[in-house]
Amino acid sequence: MAKLYESKGYYDLTKDQIHYLVDVKRSKESDQINLIDGRSGEFRCKIMQFSKKTVRLKINHLITEATVPSDLIVLFSPIKKSRTDFIIEKCVELGVKTIIPIISDYTDIHNFNKKRSKKVMISSVQQCGSTWMPNLLDLNKLENVLKDWDPERVLFFCDEKLKGDPILKVFNNLDPYPAAILVGPEGGFSKKESELMDNLSFVKKVSLGKQILRAETAMVAAVSIWQSYFGKWIND
Repeated sequence: MAKLYESKGYYDLTKDQIHYLVDVKRSKESDQINLIDGRSGEFRCKIMQFSKKTVRLKINHLITEATVPSDLIVLFSPIKKSRTDFIIEKCVELGVKTIIPIISDYTDIHNFNKKRSKKVMISSVQQCGSTWMPNLLDLNKLENVLKDWDPERVLFFCDEKLKGDPILKVFNNLDPYPAAILVGPEGGFSKKESELMDNLSFVKKVSLGKQILRAETAMVAAVSIWQSYFGKWIND
């Protein structure tokens, strides 16, 4: 999934990509395969050099240009490993443009394995046939992200205390772009954080219903609703 440029002519596969090609796909030298770089699109390639340690592809031509997703950012606190993987996977499938892992006052998990998450993203791209891989930013404190926030981008704060207006009611009164969705950790947000967000003009508090949802469920629900209301699902 490294950035490809057709003008370079060749691409050397990574160790993980070689394993997939050799041990899973059972490919061999001279085979024609397709390669997605997650930005430009899908390329038709030919295997020129082939071994268990080195595989080089000749990039012949671009088959399909990448479909750029809607301009939607998601922010979430890392949770248990398999559930963080789930969030990353579904954000790829649902067509998110940027993912920002954040640390808030009640975040239990204070480390984020970016390398692992990128592998999850690559696998998800392969499974769903996407030609775009989201931008994955480094773990950052919520207060730092909010400090540098573009005020022109509305941030939908999914309030676990269920005090926000219903999400569709909020959507009805706003323009769709640019946008972001924030889902907190299992313990929700602290009083200090809630007060901070209440005082930011670009933050819109929303409710996802009468039940408190788990973090990964809230993220999938919020992104799905936004996409069906504003995003590529309705505009394509």
